[in-house]
Formats: sequence, structure tokens, C-alpha cells
Amino acid sequence: MTKIDNSTYKAIKQDKKDKEYLKKSLDKGFYGHSKRYKNTKMMMVLVLFLFILSDVVISLILFQTRKTWFIVFGCILAIPFARNLIDFIMALKAEPLEAEEYETVSAIEKASERSFLYDITITDTDGVVYIPCMMVCNNNIVAFVPKVKEASEREKIKKYIGNANTLESFSGTMNFRIVVTENVKTFEKEVRKIKLPDKENKKYDDEMKDRILSMGF
Repeated sequence: MTKIDNSTYKAIKQDKKDKEYLKKSLDKGFYGHSKRYKNTKMMMVLVLFLFILSDVVISLILFQTRKTWFIVFGCILAIPFARNLIDFIMALKAEPLEAEEYETVSAIEKASERSFLYDITITDTDGVVYIPCMMVCNNNIVAFVPKVKEASEREKIKKYIGNANTLESFSGTMNFRIVVTENVKTFEKEVRKIKLPDKENKKYDDEMKDRILSMGF
């Protein structure tokens, strides 16, 4: 019996899968989001700067003065330019998982049948913290921060995550247990010992995920 060649079908399926992941990676919580966010903001800064510069140059060439209605347009563009520039500067400090680290964590995610969040940022009046990987499951939050070696910095991250528990109108009275570790083995151990949530607790988990994602860019 002749074997059917389904390589083309597999290639199409894989290509579709890759495109779907690429689309998802633009969203918060997916690996690659911080890098794409930074690149997007950089492009916005460059485009807006060129528009503002062109506006001033055109005004000087045509009217030999900056006191024209062209400058009004440039002043208006300065607002989104400044905002995107600030966002870009903040995104520069984001440190996502290295490719090898992501492969390790992704294997843990698949083997444990859990769902992880990636490239998390949490902003506050005191600053911003970056969490490369996090699991929210059954009223537990386990964060993996491989580059944060100081215990005081991990406590700071824990405090920032804990702010989600104090947001107004949180549906429920329970507090999430929070663990922040820089050790991948500790992270895996914490992930595996947490049971999958029931239907009720899953609602709390989903709300907590939304709240954490809403606290950053």
C-alpha cells in the first residue's frame, strides 16, 4: 500500500500555528510581548520625531519662520511623542527569559499541564518591576525571576504582586499565596505541588490574572 505524503499538510498546519502564536505574542502574558512592545514604541518615537522635525523644517523653508500654523501641528504631536518615549525608556529595562530559559520553563509548563504568564510588568508610583514568568493557580502566585539574585529585590516584587490583592471590588475575601524565586528548580517544585483549581477557584485565578496584566504595559 502506498504511503500518503502528508508533509505539505503538516507544513501548512505548522505555519498556521506559528502565525497564531505570533499574533498572541503581541498580547500581554505571552512570551515575546515585551520585545515587541519595545520595538513598537521605538518605531512610534522615530515616526513622530520625523513628523515633528519635518513640520519645523517645512515651516522654516516656506515661511522663514517658526511662527506659523505648521508649528501648532508639531506641538500637538509632541504629546504622543513624549508619551511613547517614556514607554520606550521603561521597556528598555525589561529582561525576558533567554531562549534556553524559556525552553526549560516551557517544558515545565507542558509537563505540569499548567498555564503560565510571560513578560509581566507591574508599575507603581515607586517604579516598575519585571517578571519574566508567572503562574497563577488555585489561589497561588509563583513568580520566576532568574536575574533577581537579591532577596530584598524579590521581596519588592512580592509586594508589587500583592497590590493586586488590595484593589477595590475584588470578588472574594481570600488572599493569594505569593512565592517569588530566582531558582528554576524551586519554581518547578512550587508549580508541581499546587493542585489544579476547581471551577470556583478558577474564577478567582482568572480575575487575578486580569488584574495583574492590567497593572503594567
